[in-house]
Amino acid sequence: MVLAAVGKNGTGKDFFLEYIAKKYNLPMVSIGDIVRELAAKDGLELTRENLHKTSQKYMGEFGQTFFPEQIVKKIKESGAPVFLVSGIRPLSDVQYLKGAFGDDFVLVDIVISDDEVRYSRMLARGSARDGNSVEKLREFDEGEEKIFHTSETEKMADYVIKNDGGVEDFYAAIDNFYADVVAK
Repeated sequence: MVLAAVGKNGTGKDFFLEYIAKKYNLPMVSIGDIVRELAAKDGLELTRENLHKTSQKYMGEFGQTFFPEQIVKKIKESGAPVFLVSGIRPLSDVQYLKGAFGDDFVLVDIVISDDEVRYSRMLARGSARDGNSVEKLREFDEGEEKIFHTSETEKMADYVIKNDGGVEDFYAAIDNFYADVVAK
């Protein structure tokens, strides 16, 4: 099984995957890690804008499926029965991974209903790339939608997990999802 998560910035999609990876000792790869490596190699500061430019550059040069191709290689080389993928953005990522793994590819949409809650959680993680206001967060959302059409990607999700409650509620939802879907 290949498990991936989508959602807007700050919804907890990476937290979801990292929690499963750590608790259940599963390997994980991030498209974002590949983008950051390439941006650094190109001598760019790792800002959200530069990462978007790097994504566009490599997809423009090597095709829309450049990043998922790198992910599929890593997964197949690993031989792991369950592998987690972070950083899914455009619909083409999902289509490529579904094509490579069929029904063994499972996509989860992580959702926070309130932008204010999402922003306060983003502030708590203390990343400079997150901006400094809810308005800036919404601008990032619009930018990601314009570049990646993330709303279309989210519609492809096999499951939706809401992250509107506290962290213990989210842990419980993740553990239930793992028991009901991954462990079976």
